[in-house]
Amino acid sequence: MAEWLILLVFVPAIIVPIVLLVGFAGCSIDRMGLAVPMPEPPMVEPPSVDSAVGKSVSIITLTWTFADPAAATFEFEREKIPDRATEIFEASTSPFDDTGLEPATSYRYRVRAVFSDGETSGWSSPVTGTTLSFEPTFSETLIADEAGWEGYTLVQRIEAARLSRSGTQVKLTLRASSVSDASIDRIYLSQPDPTGDPYDSAADLIKVHDTDDGSSAIVVPANTAVTLPATIPAVNYNLDEGRPLLIAVDFSGAPPSGISYRDAVLAEEAVGYWHAGAEAAVRDRAPAYTPEARIYLVEKIEVG
Repeated sequence: MAEWLILLVFVPAIIVPIVLLVGFAGCSIDRMGLAVPMPEPPMVEPPSVDSAVGKSVSIITLTWTFADPAAATFEFEREKIPDRATEIFEASTSPFDDTGLEPATSYRYRVRAVFSDGETSGWSSPVTGTTLSFEPTFSETLIADEAGWEGYTLVQRIEAARLSRSGTQVKLTLRASSVSDASIDRIYLSQPDPTGDPYDSAADLIKVHDTDDGSSAIVVPANTAVTLPATIPAVNYNLDEGRPLLIAVDFSGAPPSGISYRDAVLAEEAVGYWHAGAEAAVRDRAPAYTPEARIYLVEKIEVG
């Protein structure tokens, strides 16, 4: 009988503290002796993507900030728009160039921090960036003026050393002189015949503009840059950066034609050939051109 009395006294003394210990785990006791839930540990704030900016036709530059220096690296999720295909890639420090992307394409990014113990932060809010559709492959500052090009043909040969990338579409930016307009009947692109005259084309020319098809002459106003073609996004043209580029231009008789140029260009970089007579649309051009170590009219070539 005494043993049962001992059990009745001591069993509750053992079980009740255990129940209380389990029941109040994650809780604290307030002043009234009641259990209150313990607060959850604070979540790690995710990084913030500050910008996603198209750097080229295949690169978006990402910048981000994160307050905790303990992060070992960062994981980015890239989502292609609109097909929603996603990829995860790792980056270390901001800024970071995400490469190998498609031209003129938007991508949505979010980032999270990864710590050395394998733990991660939450994901950031998404930010969208778009690759460029065209990228300058050549640009020049034109600093001098020349008028009186009415009736002349100019074949501008820009050497491979001045071209920085290949592509399948081309846009040209031309600049007139500071004192008079440039009026243009025809513009054709080609790459030169390696065995012919340096201003002759190796293949069929690609038309940028030609009044023979009923179009009006292009007028580039004085001291103004105009990007061509004007009515379509670009000219479909397979530009090979490893070969020179020929830009053939016929100037019309009116209004007065003036162009800008940069003088004293190295012959291995660019040469202009010109003579009287409309020859821009001819593949095998007549000789007797006058060569000049100048870059005429062409301020920028963009390739996409």
